[in-house]
Amino acid sequence: MRVKDKPETTETNEELRERLRREDMETRWMLEALDCIFTESKDYPDRFHDLWVKPLLREGMSLDTAFSLLVEGRFRPN
Repeated sequence: MRVKDKPETTETNEELRERLRREDMETRWMLEALDCIFTESKDYPDRFHDLWVKPLLREGMSLDTAFSLLVEGRFRPN
């Protein structure tokens, strides 16, 4: 029996393919979230900053952390 014909190898290959599909989808969602944030911040910069960024900065977050949190919230909403 060849190695690639073993049931364990086939199962492992399928698991790897599924993991790659999930990671690809997560990357696409993250890019979509970033696009939404950039569009909103470009179209309504003052409002975006007042509603989303300032409250996070007031709580002591850095700008990088605030944007990371916004991306994560958009990427994985409640």
